[in-house]
Amino acid sequence: MNFVCKYLKRRANPAPSAPSSSPPTGTQPTEDSRGKKLVKKGLYHLIPVLKVTKEVSSACPHLKSAVGVLLVVLDVYEKYSDATEAIGTLLSRIQSLNERLEKFKVPSEDRCPPALKERLDSLASQFSEIAETANQLKSKSRILWFLNAAYYAKKTDFWVKKLDQHIHDFLVTEFGAVEVAVYQGFNAVNSRLDKAHHNQNDNILQCPINQSFGFTHSLVLENLRSLSLLRTDGTRMGSLVPAFFCARDGDRSNINCIFRTIAYRLTLHLPTFREHLTKILETDPDVYSSTPTRQLEKLIVEPLEAARADAKSEATFPIYVAIVIDALDECKDDAAVSTILKSLALHIERLSPLKFLITSRPEENIARGFLQQSLDENTYKLALNKVPEELTRRDISAFLQSRLDEIRVNFALDDSWPDPHHLENLINLSEFLFIFAAASARYIGDQAEREPENRLMTLLDAGNAAAKRGTNTLASPFPILDALYIQVLEKAASKLGDNLKARLNLVLGTIALAEQRISATALDALLDFPAGTVRRVLPVLSAILTFQNGDSDHTPIGIIHLSFPNFIIDPARCTNQNFLVRPRIQHSHIAFRCLNLMQSLRYNILEVASEHNRVLNSEIPDLPDRLSQNIPAALEYACRYWTHHLCEAEVGEDLLTALEEFCKCHLLHWLEALSLLGCVDDAVENLQSVQTCLKASIFERSHALCNAYPAVHRKTQSLRATDVPSLLYDCERAVRAYYPIISTSAIHMYSTIAVFAPLDTPFRRLAAANAQSSLAIRVGLENTWSDTLVSRVIDRPSISALAFSPDGIYIACAKENGTIQLLNAHTGSELQIFKCHSDKRILGLSFSPTSKELLSGSVEGMVNLWDVATGANLNPLNAHSDWVHSVAWSPDGTLAASASEHKTVRVWRVASPEKMVVLQPGHWVRDVAFAQDGDLLSGSRDRTCKVWDTRSIEWDTETGVKLIRTLKHDSEVMKVAVSSDSRLVACGLDNGEIVIWTKLDGQRVRSLKRQSFVISIAFYPNSLLAAAYVGSPITLWDVSTGAQVKSAGNVGARVAAFASDSVHIAHATHDQLHIHLWPSEVKQNTTRTTSIAGKLEQLAAHSSIEDRESLGNPPTYLQRAATSPTRKLVIVVYYGELRVYETSTGRCMRTIEHSSDFDPSAAWSPTSRLFACTREDHAVRVWKADTGELVASFAGHSDDVTGVVFTRDEQYVLSTSSDGTIRRGTIRQKGNQSSSEILFQSDGDQIVALTVSSDELWILSASYRKDSPPDTSSADLLALPSRQPVKDRDGYYNTLRLHDATTGNVVWIEYHPCEIKSVAFSEDCTRALAGNDEGEVFLYDLTQLIPPDPTVPRSPPPLAVPEHKLGVKQTEAIRRLVFSPDGQAVITNRAYTSIPSELQPRPARNTDRSLTAISFYMNDWLWDVNLDSHPRRLCWIPPLFRPHAENSAESLSSASGQSFAYITLQGSLVVIDGVSAC
Repeated sequence: MNFVCKYLKRRANPAPSAPSSSPPTGTQPTEDSRGKKLVKKGLYHLIPVLKVTKEVSSACPHLKSAVGVLLVVLDVYEKYSDATEAIGTLLSRIQSLNERLEKFKVPSEDRCPPALKERLDSLASQFSEIAETANQLKSKSRILWFLNAAYYAKKTDFWVKKLDQHIHDFLVTEFGAVEVAVYQGFNAVNSRLDKAHHNQNDNILQCPINQSFGFTHSLVLENLRSLSLLRTDGTRMGSLVPAFFCARDGDRSNINCIFRTIAYRLTLHLPTFREHLTKILETDPDVYSSTPTRQLEKLIVEPLEAARADAKSEATFPIYVAIVIDALDECKDDAAVSTILKSLALHIERLSPLKFLITSRPEENIARGFLQQSLDENTYKLALNKVPEELTRRDISAFLQSRLDEIRVNFALDDSWPDPHHLENLINLSEFLFIFAAASARYIGDQAEREPENRLMTLLDAGNAAAKRGTNTLASPFPILDALYIQVLEKAASKLGDNLKARLNLVLGTIALAEQRISATALDALLDFPAGTVRRVLPVLSAILTFQNGDSDHTPIGIIHLSFPNFIIDPARCTNQNFLVRPRIQHSHIAFRCLNLMQSLRYNILEVASEHNRVLNSEIPDLPDRLSQNIPAALEYACRYWTHHLCEAEVGEDLLTALEEFCKCHLLHWLEALSLLGCVDDAVENLQSVQTCLKASIFERSHALCNAYPAVHRKTQSLRATDVPSLLYDCERAVRAYYPIISTSAIHMYSTIAVFAPLDTPFRRLAAANAQSSLAIRVGLENTWSDTLVSRVIDRPSISALAFSPDGIYIACAKENGTIQLLNAHTGSELQIFKCHSDKRILGLSFSPTSKELLSGSVEGMVNLWDVATGANLNPLNAHSDWVHSVAWSPDGTLAASASEHKTVRVWRVASPEKMVVLQPGHWVRDVAFAQDGDLLSGSRDRTCKVWDTRSIEWDTETGVKLIRTLKHDSEVMKVAVSSDSRLVACGLDNGEIVIWTKLDGQRVRSLKRQSFVISIAFYPNSLLAAAYVGSPITLWDVSTGAQVKSAGNVGARVAAFASDSVHIAHATHDQLHIHLWPSEVKQNTTRTTSIAGKLEQLAAHSSIEDRESLGNPPTYLQRAATSPTRKLVIVVYYGELRVYETSTGRCMRTIEHSSDFDPSAAWSPTSRLFACTREDHAVRVWKADTGELVASFAGHSDDVTGVVFTRDEQYVLSTSSDGTIRRGTIRQKGNQSSSEILFQSDGDQIVALTVSSDELWILSASYRKDSPPDTSSADLLALPSRQPVKDRDGYYNTLRLHDATTGNVVWIEYHPCEIKSVAFSEDCTRALAGNDEGEVFLYDLTQLIPPDPTVPRSPPPLAVPEHKLGVKQTEAIRRLVFSPDGQAVITNRAYTSIPSELQPRPARNTDRSLTAISFYMNDWLWDVNLDSHPRRLCWIPPLFRPHAENSAESLSSASGQSFAYITLQGSLVVIDGVSAC
């Protein structure tokens, strides 16, 4: 460094103290002297550069040599050149370099951004190449200098210009100051990340980068890639996952895609994370379509915590993982506070080791998101916004100067181009719009055109003319930009041949209106162009489109700015009709092409092997590769967006015909594609939109089109009759009913629809053509779609409250454990779970008018305000000291109210909940509701409904509320409602009566009576009132006449809600939630019957006359169903009769009068020749299956019979009872009643389970008793209990006994801490099972009590029988259990659990697969297992067909082979045939 300074001092003259602008008097400067002065001036100006170099040399050592190069070249230039222009330009560049380096100087080399350091090194390298040649010239002898002076002068001029160009390129490559700021910001982030490792309380860090004008994402990511991820000892500390890059097109604008994409990216980096995520997806497939907050919790937080717990040491798990969410502001999010940021704030303490780096413009909702305390405390902010206009103009000027200089060099233009006045003109025309500058530069420098001078001038002429016109018209807010676009399009069209020119408008229109970016290849396929057509059009559109030249065929085509699509579809802006895109016509063409493309869809489009036809999508081998090969980009686009384009289109005959062909042949194939692509979520809404579109008036739409576009004159007529709406409706209903399987198993959905869809629906017939199943429902199917749209099985505990959101998108279900499930009202899929701080039951729910917030009230007196998007508890209020029964919003959303058993109603302002007014109705308050005029109604236990004026409240003093009037009744007021015009009030009473009042004067209008109390009421338009009752049909009343308009089924409903659209209803039982429609016709008969009654009547209508006569009146209560061992017959037990069905046809063979008890037992003999059933008088009756003849009747039990079993020789019937006895009856030929003998009796015991060993020598029973534990002093006992007797939570002693089947004597007894629900023997009699009511299964080794080989002498009896608890994953009671045919597992009514090899019994002796196959229900699927296979899925069971846990446990876990029957959760009978071939 010092040698350079000394050299400069030696070569340069000191600067004059007062330089003169003119030469000394009497001296005329020559050209040579002026050149020499310029050189000396250049040397003088290098001094400040060297000062900057001194400051940055530690960061960029090579910059010293770069300055040395400048000195060498200037020294040579001083000798040989007399050209002043080049040296002047170079000096200007040097000064710019000086200014720029001063702005981003860094203190040390390790603090310099690697990218900047790399460019500085490159600059030094370029200088060095010139210096080497210059030094060679400098070493020439003086005589050579003299002889070759002209040549050497040209060389030095070239070097100076080259140096000028290198400096220029360096200056315009990036904004150096910004780059250093970004890099230093990320270094600060890196430091925070390292500290986070040592400080476990700092679990998460976000870095929002607010983008300034002209600041690119690539700059952020370039520095992010260089971010240090190493520990101080050099070992790897973390990794970078560039996870999600938002944009305003397609899925990249969908906030629901962000966290699931991040989860996928994490699986690629963290194998243990992938394992835990897979388990979650298997148990909770709905999470994929849930809200972002729930996705974050289930897809990222939970598997991340599990993965960290599994890590053996921190060395096996990264200390942090940096994740990028780029351009968050580009995502569609209407929430007042960013949903993504709210989600991160909720789980901030559980996100270690993830560190989020977020870039975004400072949009209001995103800025609010970072103000949340948990984020604000853990965020490093790097703001690059608030750019003044003068800086914007400077940036645009620098950008244009840079790009035009590049164009000048690339096209070898004169150094004087562009004229400074033209450049200034262009800058002024930009009007601070960077998009204008960018498009202008791309247009002028078009490589295909290669005439930048002419293009610049035509652009300026057009822009100036537009600017002049713009002052006199309001037609366009951007006249200059519009002129640029017109200029670009006109030039592009002029360069295309007639064929391509004809397609130009179609290409532009499709790119402008497409829902997501499309590649050139995909666009060719979508528009049915010859391959390469779009590729040939793209070069002439480079000014407005973005694409990569190297791979433009497969890279999505982008639009340089969103202003272009707005321009091209606006007749007021796009004045050239040749380029104007008419949206409806363009959408029509795109929709038509989408429908044509989807003609290539087919069954099993991924060509999955037949052995995988029941797998989930996630289990398909090589799924990503198969998708890319079989569903190319154009077809994927068509599948995703055809509904959108159709709804925006002008539907004519051609489009309708294409739609008909698609719906008739490929609608199911479309669902398969959606399933595989993971985008079934919006199918219902999209199908509804298309149906609405088709129902709309074509004439009206076309009339509007002609008004908008006078040049378009077309006559259109109303749509002709078509089957399309019915097919689309069928498809919509199928998606609603079978969403869980459609979204998770594309192949199996065909079987589901073919088997379970209503008999007369076209969709069923379409599915049957491809269904890989011979399963058939013989009894239990509807003929047409029922009024039930969606059914969802609800895990315990039960639902305690329901509410629809006003927009109809959501339904909230409050549980008795204090949680709230937010469901999609279209599909029933779970979107979010709101978790309270306690497990207290929630009784009140109410959505805000905007559907964005939710109020809840619980039995502990808490009122919570929830954010719907994230599930955050925004404001928990300890509002009451007793149960909160109801909560409500005012119509404008500013007030909220809650009603309590503490005899109070509290009203508060949502924005300032600390201000609260307390109303005193005088007794327990059951319900509150706001009227549209602001009045508040409260219904109380004191039989009154009070009307309060909330508009008179003085919030400063929390007083002033006025009681307007009191409406008195004869019974307790349970529910209140107000009509939309605030004129009428409805009060629902606990005696079933609804009283209608006028609110203004308190006059009683009429009474609407039922016999059970009201659980929900709501006014509809046109004087209609909807009411739900306990135990009675949901009813729609005409308030003006008091007449019943419609009624809907309501069996077992505990809570109900009505949607604001007056169409949808929801009600919940203990086990299920149903969303349904009002029936289309008035139901004349409102007598309550079970749903099976109507089905059996339909079945009887197709039976023989004799059969129909024998059926008699339809049964009213279905109690039990049992399938014969041969699988050919089914006993169905109703209250009052028995029916025998044939499984192969579903035909009722016969009906037998029979008065059964409340919970009857039924059983078949081993050969299916006999069947037995218990009576209400505790007798056991036996009939012949083929004739229905009664062959035996056994009395003797004094209490309910709990179990019936035939012996294998069919000579005896064993029965157990709550009277503590096991009885044996002998079967004779006559049906006379006789008493059975007592095998075992224990006074005080209630025997609840019984089984007999395969050799009929042993009996296993389970019982419970109240007062004292069983006696264990009997001499017959071979083994004693292994544990001490203990009472269960209800105060009972529970006992397992092994009996000698001949004598009934007890040979072994075992105590249990909870009730045993089921027992079983292994086939070889050496193992026993016991399942209890807490979902536990115990295995006992009986080898020493029951030797496998009876000829071998028995070993001494053990002190206790070995007990082994199996890892059964079942939370509900084990109501039925058996050994698998191979003896390797235990099958319960809800689970399949492997047995450790050392505990397994010998496999079944029978090798006939058809007789050893067992079907069982688990995780919503019917499964099958046999001797030579592990469990395999047979078919998915829709919610309406799900088996009842208690009434169907035996049927579903013991049915062997092809056919069986069971009772559904709705109490309906289902008979299934052909399972083995399913």
